[in-house]
Amino acid sequence: MKHILLLCMAVIFLQLMAGCTQTAQQGQPAATPTPAPANTVTISAPVATTTVSVSDNTVLIQNMAYNPAQITVKAGEIVRWVNKDKVVHSVVFSKDSKIDPSGPLSASQSFSVKFYDTGVYNYSCGIHPQMQGSVVVI
Repeated sequence: MKHILLLCMAVIFLQLMAGCTQTAQQGQPAATPTPAPANTVTISAPVATTTVSVSDNTVLIQNMAYNPAQITVKAGEIVRWVNKDKVVHSVVFSKDSKIDPSGPLSASQSFSVKFYDTGVYNYSCGIHPQMQGSVVVI
């Protein structure tokens, strides 16, 4: 009786282990997780980066200023702010814009917003209010 019980437990264990592994078929890549559907959240959390690439929709934060101070994008595009200063900065929009602030951005951290509606979106640094900029969405 003990042998049958041990045999059943071994079979169950082997089935569980076989179900926990995947192997790729030759010539086919291993299965990758399906990405979550795109959501409508307009704010992405600041992400620390080691290398910073600059695109047309990037605002650099350097020398205590936003560069460029005004950027024009099309509706549906993303604007990214990258802190190139050694001091902490932030990106804070007016309350009526309903865009959440970035929070503190240390050196090399970035913050992105996808703009859906046309208009002018003014912002400033919550730490250094003299730093100001705007996004024009067409």
